Amino acid sequence: MFELPRPALLDRVIARAPQAGPVLLFGPPGAGKTTLLLETARALSARGWACIYLDLMGAASSPERFALAALDALSAESFGALLGRATQIRRLAEPGGDGAASVQALLSLWSALADAGGRPVALLLDEPTEIRSLAYFAGLREAASALGEALRRRPRGTLLATSYPTQARALWPALEAMEVPPLAASELEAALSPLGLGARTAGLLRASFGWPRYARVLVERLAQGDGLETAWAQEMAPGGRLESAARHTYEALLLRSRGYGMSKAVLAAVADEEGMNLTALVARLGRSPGAIRDYLGWLLDVDVLRSAKKRYYYVDGMVRAWVRLHGRGQPATAAELAAAARAAIAGELGIDPAAAGAADPEEPPVPARRDHLMEID
Repeated sequence: MFELPRPALLDRVIARAPQAGPVLLFGPPGAGKTTLLLETARALSARGWACIYLDLMGAASSPERFALAALDALSAESFGALLGRATQIRRLAEPGGDGAASVQALLSLWSALADAGGRPVALLLDEPTEIRSLAYFAGLREAASALGEALRRRPRGTLLATSYPTQARALWPALEAMEVPPLAASELEAALSPLGLGARTAGLLRASFGWPRYARVLVERLAQGDGLETAWAQEMAPGGRLESAARHTYEALLLRSRGYGMSKAVLAAVADEEGMNLTALVARLGRSPGAIRDYLGWLLDVDVLRSAKKRYYYVDGMVRAWVRLHGRGQPATAAELAAAARAAIAGELGIDPAAAGAADPEEPPVPARRDHLMEID
């Protein structure tokens, strides 16, 4: 698979690791957060650290599974003098044990796990917001707060990554955050030049919206001799890699949100015309201002949309392109895919809210809702 190294970003994360307190890496799905965590783990390991990586998306399904997965991620040497506590956690997580107590003991172990055999310990957690899944089990209603407190007590080497920074900030308001931004032109050009594709940097950057997941797909096609427009159109056709990736992101974010049916309608409206304000969306969708405000709030909460000057935009331009092409119940035609490819390459499918909204007047205030009812679709 084509690699897109980001040495400056990696160096920044590595430099942050020895400092106190956790840091949260954030960006949309496909931004390269997991890759960055794993590259950081390899780099720190080469410098003498003991690194523990755990993906909570898979691990945090039940208290027992979470505790056992976390223990399995630890090498025997990582426990050091805390081996007895690890044995106790495993016993609590076994059938007939106490799942809530196993999680609480695990968090206590993490907070105390600073060194292993003289090596500093780094704890790297992917999608920590999934700890909320445990709040539905007895004794773990405050699992997210307990995790935040345990990580705060760690002296160093605590790195987190999430696709849901808004939810993470709500759970842990004081958490330091570090954005994993779209690729810079210099980063992409450095990767393309050895392939003789450096001249394609600008178009490829626009066509991928700067996100590594999409850029890799298109670079592989370019390296095979395909044109950028052809590659984009074919990979965004049903079953193509761009189409599958964007569909997965759309579905994952939508399912994590609320107001499922009407939220799809809101996303379709914003995909059709980015930069609308609440008043325009109310007119477009025919619902009350309070209801549309709720749906927008839920979509902002999962970071599928962002707002600037009270106007709404997609975080991921490829997801916007997918909704326009495939979010209508009928497959896009070859002509529509080709037109969308040309628009993406020209930079017409992604709007920079900072530039687009700089001169926009703010909308008139919308009266606040006086009831606590939720519209259901």
